[in-house]
Amino acid sequence: MEEPTQSIEVRKARQEDTDAIAAIYTESILARDSTMVTDPVSGAEMLERLSGLDPRETLLVAQEGESVIGWGIVKLYSERPGYRLACETSVFLKRDHLGQGIGSLVQKELMASARNGGFHHVLVRIWAQNDSSIAMHRKFGFTIVGTQQEIGEMDGQWIDVTIMQCLL
Repeated sequence: MEEPTQSIEVRKARQEDTDAIAAIYTESILARDSTMVTDPVSGAEMLERLSGLDPRETLLVAQEGESVIGWGIVKLYSERPGYRLACETSVFLKRDHLGQGIGSLVQKELMASARNGGFHHVLVRIWAQNDSSIAMHRKFGFTIVGTQQEIGEMDGQWIDVTIMQCLL
């Protein structure tokens, strides 16, 4: 993994970022290797998601120059009160920016946001064959708690999902 350049800023997402966020997410949706979402998303859908965040949730973007090149989210694990201290994070990057350390920059800020939001338990769900994402999360103290075998199905293929957790 290369070290990310100094010119990348991770910041809270704004309304004007939602088209870029949607385009990045759609790249991963179409690649069929990291999300169970099957249809491309629009900027309007991502704006609705951004506007509907709980006060403890955060959507961040990684920006290089004038371009949004990645995004990440801290979202509630569940609406049930007993899970109020648990959250889930996700990171998505432009496909041509993978393996450059940008995901780590975003995850670092997501972890800080989770701490600031008062969360104790951070969960990630990663396609089991995504070794690079699993390795990146290990750097932040995540441990594998299990793999859900054949939990998803995409285009006629069963998908295993690895669950990792980090206690803050």
